[in-house]
Amino acid sequence: MSGPALALAASARPWPDRLHRFLLDHGGGRVRSRVMSPDQAIADQYDVLFIDDICSFLTPRLIRRLRAQSKEVVGVFSPTDDQDAKRRLGECGISEVIEEDASPEEFVLASAILVDSPAEAHVSDHVGDGAFRIGVAGCPGSGVTEVAAGLAHELSGHRAVLLMDLDLERPSLAQRLHIAQLPSLRTAIDLAMNEPDRLLDSVQEVGALDVVAGIATTDRLLDSFPSDRIEPLIEDLGSKGYGFVVADLGELPAPVPVHDMDLLVCVGTADPVGLARLIKAATSVDNLSDSLLLVVNRTPRGRRHDEIQHELAINF
Repeated sequence: MSGPALALAASARPWPDRLHRFLLDHGGGRVRSRVMSPDQAIADQYDVLFIDDICSFLTPRLIRRLRAQSKEVVGVFSPTDDQDAKRRLGECGISEVIEEDASPEEFVLASAILVDSPAEAHVSDHVGDGAFRIGVAGCPGSGVTEVAAGLAHELSGHRAVLLMDLDLERPSLAQRLHIAQLPSLRTAIDLAMNEPDRLLDSVQEVGALDVVAGIATTDRLLDSFPSDRIEPLIEDLGSKGYGFVVADLGELPAPVPVHDMDLLVCVGTADPVGLARLIKAATSVDNLSDSLLLVVNRTPRGRRHDEIQHELAINF
């Protein structure tokens, strides 16, 4: 998985060097260009340009010309500048933004989401026609719900996000987010089938996130659960103005078909057994998803981190 081709606009801040070093060491993308001027930004070939709000050559005209070339742009801002930085990026036509002190992994994920989709379309093409769907699944005890909630929270700084608990075996999103178990996924399906005008009544607000809690009861009722209604439910809710739908699918093999997702995030742990399980699980779903992202949760820094990168590179 070589990842998208990236361009990094010149900046006095440390994030371009930090990101470039990470990509050289760990992959996930390749830096095609260190952009020093608007003419270079237009002439060079790449998928995504990262440019910050204080860049001297950032203008609305430049962003329009890059969009016309089907190049994606991510604005980088300092959280200490608060709304002023975001305002300038927005005035230049940049809707995708990330904080300069975000981890390199978050930069890589932002670029992967923009570039990857089954139809080779950009995520921005989905807005208005339905949300970009991200499924998060993984191995037992790997922290799938933790990753799904964290990813949804990060994306909520860019566009409206709906987080859904589609783990039919061990739903735990409500407990993690400290919200009520009702309304639930079952409520959402009932409303979609019988009272579609009230579908958003099944959604709970948690800060910047909208959330659909998992089924409130498992075991005896699971056999009668209308799981075939989940796919149309995702489509119905995704058309309600959300940029992203993030779905906690639970353990693999997931009870919800992963091929319904635009991007599948497969989660494992850093210990040898967990890594072996991740590779096996990812291999089993690789042909079911056009875009697959592997996440090794709670990875220690240092030598073990490099060993994990090497092991994944050999297998994928």
